[in-house]
Amino acid sequence: MATLTPGGWRVWGRPLVCLTLLIFGPLFLMFTPLRVIGLTWLVLLILAAWVFAVGSFVGAVAGASMPALSMVERLIRTWVAGFSPEPELLWLQWARQSHYPNLGRLYLDRALRLGGREAQFQEGLVFLEGGMGTGGQTAGIERLRRAALRGHPEAAFRLAEALRTGQGHVLGDASEAEVWYQRAAFLGFGPAAAWLAHAYEVGDGVQPEEAKARQWSELSAALRPHPPLSHSLLRHDAAPTDPLVQVTHASVQGLEEAAARLIVHRAGRWGLFLGAALLAGGALIVVGAFFWAGSSGLHHLPLLMLMPPLLMLGWQAFRLRQDRPRAGRDKLLEAAEAGDPEACYRLGLAYRQGSHLRPRDDLSAALWFRRAAEAGHVEAMAALAAAYLGGHGLMRDPREAARWTEAMQRKSTSGPDHPMET
Repeated sequence: MATLTPGGWRVWGRPLVCLTLLIFGPLFLMFTPLRVIGLTWLVLLILAAWVFAVGSFVGAVAGASMPALSMVERLIRTWVAGFSPEPELLWLQWARQSHYPNLGRLYLDRALRLGGREAQFQEGLVFLEGGMGTGGQTAGIERLRRAALRGHPEAAFRLAEALRTGQGHVLGDASEAEVWYQRAAFLGFGPAAAWLAHAYEVGDGVQPEEAKARQWSELSAALRPHPPLSHSLLRHDAAPTDPLVQVTHASVQGLEEAAARLIVHRAGRWGLFLGAALLAGGALIVVGAFFWAGSSGLHHLPLLMLMPPLLMLGWQAFRLRQDRPRAGRDKLLEAAEAGDPEACYRLGLAYRQGSHLRPRDDLSAALWFRRAAEAGHVEAMAALAAAYLGGHGLMRDPREAARWTEAMQRKSTSGPDHPMET
């Protein structure tokens, strides 16, 4: 793969300075006779920040596939790429560093729009390694051919490999494969020269020729060290190092955790609902005040900016009230899922006995008994043995019942609890 444009001040410095001046520059008009414009701009910035904050939180509550912070990240990157002399390589670097597959694919598409051969090669790798079946293999090889025709060395090598092995339902053609191997080698791709040296030495797809084998072996040695083969940008084999990715990911995780802590409590759900109601009421009061004072068209702009988050908040509060459990946190289930043997046993009892909160379910009861028994809970072992013996939620199995009864007896006499080996 081509060397990607590095990060740092050379990429981010000038664009971010210009963006900062563009956003906050009009605020300096407040100290001039044009302070009305400066104040209006300040109000618009505050409203925009409020809309963004509300949208980010609502997206975290709703589990949006692309959080609002990621959308802002994409806009910032678009601005920065406009200042770069190598925007294609920059988009490819950002695609590899993205935390979200759909965002990574979006960055790859932005690189493809620029029409470079590196982006075509990377798209080919995405198809080849994306688990898309025969159709994906065929599409990937077609992208590799496009990039190879434009002089991409590794694309020519990967195309030659596909032609030699018949990958992706491509008809094997040793003579054409040899042409692409040679083209990749002449373009400076060492593995292609190494393969040609081997092929001419042992006669793999070509006639053995010692002179040509020696010629390609010398070229292979001259091109060392050979680069490793590239992988799909969307595989994320290495941890991302881009600061913007790390800040965005940490912020999204924090928002999602805060939203999760909020909505599991009845008070949190009510607070979200009341907050939406208060915001809607405040908006109505502002609308009435503007109309009472005789507003102009410009004064409606803040109201229009407030409407989307108000509607989202109201709809999300309604969904939470309808869909979320009304009993608050299920502390027993949380403790059981965390691996507490006693909680697993008690949850199994609750499913075995049945109640209005947990209808009777012998299979779930047996599964929770087994989880507790494997952690060394004696009473859970007895309950699991009874389930196997009577066929309660499980296939009746006297041998398994006897095994767990023996384990219970051995555990009862062995002293401190230790997880059972199964």
